[in-house]
Amino acid sequence: MQLNPFDTSRRSAIEDIYLEAFPPEERRPTDDLFGRAQRADGMLRLLVISDERGHTAGMLSYWQFDTFLYVEHFAIDSAMRGRNMGAQAMAEFIRTAGCPVVLEVERPGANEMADRRIAFYKRLGFAARTEIDYIQPPYAPGLPSVPLLLMAAGPGCGQLDIRSAADTILRNVYGA
Repeated sequence: MQLNPFDTSRRSAIEDIYLEAFPPEERRPTDDLFGRAQRADGMLRLLVISDERGHTAGMLSYWQFDTFLYVEHFAIDSAMRGRNMGAQAMAEFIRTAGCPVVLEVERPGANEMADRRIAFYKRLGFAARTEIDYIQPPYAPGLPSVPLLLMAAGPGCGQLDIRSAADTILRNVYGA
């Protein structure tokens, strides 16, 4: 498994994974995602997860902030799930981050998949941060807001001011 910066030759494969993994209310328009990821001065970064043969296996988009990294989207190709690749990729991302890593998940009890996803992240060292009631604003007009839970892991995670991190995410990622 490898994590590499996005290059345009992988766009089609990444776009397929992205559109299959996330419902419309949980994703930004693809042109926005890829456009932001290609700007050298942008805060949004996109990594390609590749298997041992170099095939595109997944994607991880994240925002680089001063005191933490925010994982906006993380998905493994449905045909490659169940091979521990997602756990390996996220563990490597956390290991190399050098600061806390924050992500959003559906709230516990939302559905069976949400509970499985929360358990997956807990196994990787993420802890639910329940001090705030977090709601993801809509990505586009006409889409609903989504009540979510913030989780954090990595070095310095215990000292992370989650309220400040949430404000940073809402302001920079969602323009709220």
